[in-house]
Amino acid sequence: MKKRYWRCFVCNDVHYGIAPPELCPTCKVLHAYVEITAEEARKILGGGPETTMATEDFRASIERFTVGNEFQVNPAADKVSLLLTGIFENEKNHGFKFCPCRLRTKDWEEDLKLICPCNFPIHETYKGVKDGECWCGLFVRRK
Repeated sequence: MKKRYWRCFVCNDVHYGIAPPELCPTCKVLHAYVEITAEEARKILGGGPETTMATEDFRASIERFTVGNEFQVNPAADKVSLLLTGIFENEKNHGFKFCPCRLRTKDWEEDLKLICPCNFPIHETYKGVKDGECWCGLFVRRK
């Protein structure tokens, strides 16, 4: 098995291993890790070259991220494609895969929180709603 880099989508904790921790040791959120490239991990941890992850690889990574969780990648392929385009445009323009539904503040520390900023299982757009979804709709409750 090959070791990979993982980032907590809530607090940006970076983990290197065969699999991510079930519970983030920093923010204590369950199943909060998504796979990232080594380049992206270096940027978060203190500088490095630009990310080279292809859109298809990123989509595969977020699909793996949802395995075993109560949510899945939105089955609306057109919506997901549009969101991924926005995520990669943000990476091209700003250096990170910032969530396309949030505006950057241009403050480094604050903007790091915009890399999938929501712990969406606790937000009203997800919890208590039959067809719950994250803020931008990339992730939806599994049916």
